Amino acid sequence: MAANRMMALMIEEHGGPEVMRIAEVPVPEPGLGEVLVRMEACGLNFSDIMAREGRYLRETQLPHILGHEFCGIVDKLGPDCGGWSEGERVIGTSQAGGSLADFIAAPAAKLSACPEGLSPPEGAALLVQGLTAVHLIDKAARVQPGETVLVHAAAGGVGSLAVQVARVRGARVIGTSSSDRKRRFIEELGGTAIDYTRGDWVEEVLSLTEGRGAEVILESVGGDVLGRSYREVLADFGRLVVYGVASGDVVNFNNYDILASNKSLIGYWLGPHLAGYPDLVRAAQENLVAMVGSGDIRLIVGETFPLERAAEAFAHLQGRKSVGKVVVTSREG
Repeated sequence: MAANRMMALMIEEHGGPEVMRIAEVPVPEPGLGEVLVRMEACGLNFSDIMAREGRYLRETQLPHILGHEFCGIVDKLGPDCGGWSEGERVIGTSQAGGSLADFIAAPAAKLSACPEGLSPPEGAALLVQGLTAVHLIDKAARVQPGETVLVHAAAGGVGSLAVQVARVRGARVIGTSSSDRKRRFIEELGGTAIDYTRGDWVEEVLSLTEGRGAEVILESVGGDVLGRSYREVLADFGRLVVYGVASGDVVNFNNYDILASNKSLIGYWLGPHLAGYPDLVRAAQENLVAMVGSGDIRLIVGETFPLERAAEAFAHLQGRKSVGKVVVTSREG
């Protein structure tokens, strides 16, 4: 392969896994204020699946290189991008995609140094899901000490971090999962685990809370899980935060039902924070790094796949097989 060419995970149309392909494309040239980063690891998120399927909250322009967060080495500096040197390890996000490639052209001002002691996969696991978890707990739900927080999909990337951050904030945490392996994992993080494939998870939550329900629910599944969480499990004056629709099943709420419930339904999306609130993002990131450094929370990287096997990584994530973060690494060899 020529020196100015690279491999990337591309889509040229929206759809299922069959639309993804590893393609040879030109290495991007860093523009004004940009640096060229050699990708070492890219964290996978459900936003990548939504972008592939054409249902991401922000329109995905085609053709498109997938991937929203990365850890890598500064390879080349563009004009007017002081503050970085070639060879430094950095972490960053890319709302426009482009991270599942050998190289990424990224705005220098939006990069951060990879915290010392973190491996590239751990660096790639830090930002999107870590910032989401911190903002869910601190800004969207405003969790208070002593409250009960129900985290759906608690063994996943965001869920496992939300369990830990809620515990640091003094909350009691209940997490739902779908296997013994995931249940044990949630319990290792300090949560009370419920396997929703066995029995009625609603009854279990109500039993654990003596019928009150949870003051806070973090929900990213959609469909029946969202509907029952709001109507049957959320405590009076509780806050349910929706931050994803992994199932693709949309729930329509009746205005009168919301009016009569005395419960709050809140939406959260990291995207606007990344784009428009740099100070808020920086403060949350510093808090996140401090919690990792102190050992209060752990970055859990589950499975890793080299770039040429990225389609397997997507299948692993979408098939709900993952515990912790799914990461794609640089190509083998």
